[in-house]
Amino acid sequence: MSKPKNKPWDKKWEIVKPIGSGGQGDTFLVKPKDSPIWSQSFVLKILKNQKDPERRKRMHREVAALSTLDCPGIPRLIESNSDQFAADVPLYMVGEFIEGKTLSQIVEDPTKPMAIADAINLVLKLLETLQYCHNLGIVHRDIKPDNIIIRCNDISAPVLIDFGISFNECDTDNTTLTPAWQQLGNRFLALPELQVNSSKRDPRADITQCCGILFFAIAGSPPVTLLDCEGRKPHQRPESQKALAKHPDDLLAKVNGIFDRAFGTQIDYRWQSIPELQKALIDCVSATENARNAEQYIARIQNKVSTSSDYARRQSFKELAQQLNRELYNMSRTVAKELGKGFGTVHNRTYLKSRDFERLDIDWTHLKFSERHGITNEFLPNDFFPKFTGAATGNELVLLAEVNGAQVELLRTPLNCEPDLTVLGERLRLFYLEGVRKLIGA
Repeated sequence: MSKPKNKPWDKKWEIVKPIGSGGQGDTFLVKPKDSPIWSQSFVLKILKNQKDPERRKRMHREVAALSTLDCPGIPRLIESNSDQFAADVPLYMVGEFIEGKTLSQIVEDPTKPMAIADAINLVLKLLETLQYCHNLGIVHRDIKPDNIIIRCNDISAPVLIDFGISFNECDTDNTTLTPAWQQLGNRFLALPELQVNSSKRDPRADITQCCGILFFAIAGSPPVTLLDCEGRKPHQRPESQKALAKHPDDLLAKVNGIFDRAFGTQIDYRWQSIPELQKALIDCVSATENARNAEQYIARIQNKVSTSSDYARRQSFKELAQQLNRELYNMSRTVAKELGKGFGTVHNRTYLKSRDFERLDIDWTHLKFSERHGITNEFLPNDFFPKFTGAATGNELVLLAEVNGAQVELLRTPLNCEPDLTVLGERLRLFYLEGVRKLIGA
């Protein structure tokens, strides 16, 4: 770093020794010049590229974030002149010095990974800090081993540092700090939501990065990508499986279940909240082999189902499909009754009771169902017997009717909302009447 002649930090701080140098700045161990009663040391961070407007704004953002945070898992901010980021003044900040190694240094030897229970306790503490930040509208976005200091080398006391690319809700209208063309993140774990042309503001990215920390701690290597070139998640790769095989099978099976969900490419199917992940982690370390009574099994099954990322979507689809199938059946009977003597209905299954509508054959892989409801006449050689198909696309269910290879869209409705059955009923009635009219040539 080319040291500027003007050193505003020299007024209050005496440099003891350099600590390190990163992409954003150089750090030094310092002590106050005019406060001899202060026996503890502090960290001085001097912005590396003082002429870069974006880096100056980034330091100001970090200071703004730290100034609102008061948590044992985050270094305390002492002072800074970052509010002068728009002026021609060398920027610096001084914060609490955290005694201890980084997580990268703790897990320096990949042949000696951390015990699963220790790694889980570390991540649980990290998640507490992260929840505190999220509650204040701050998303870190750069959680990696180099940004975690283990206070006094106590694995249960991680400290999250470097809020330089964090997002604060007060930045919502400021797009200059993270342009759409700029990629965020690090080489530790690349996430699609932090890539070019994404919003880069989703707190679930922090949760996924914490799962990456858990993987790093017990496997001894970074996850790097959600999927490799052969479509394998980090814990499914041969080199990872070899490292993970050193851990007890019962615990490893539970952790692999967490990774299965954590490393999905679609963020909506990953861990959605910190409490949800905390519960799963606690279950890993607290479950015992003697918990085999019926009530505990029921609770575990219910928890697994209710915390599944796509359970709500599947449940909504099932309920909506049953509702629409009942409407298809009822409208066919209504139209047949309107047409009068000689007309009846035909269906691909027998419906004797109300709950028969719940016996849908649903393709759960593609979230799709098909049923047939039609109108018949005793004097006609053929029936009007269309095929109805309902399929989920995104967060909607689309209902199609197919006759002789031609499809008609009857309804498009959100999965989590009540469908407009009045509109559907009108469309169905006309659809049935039009089909019968063509069939008899009227």
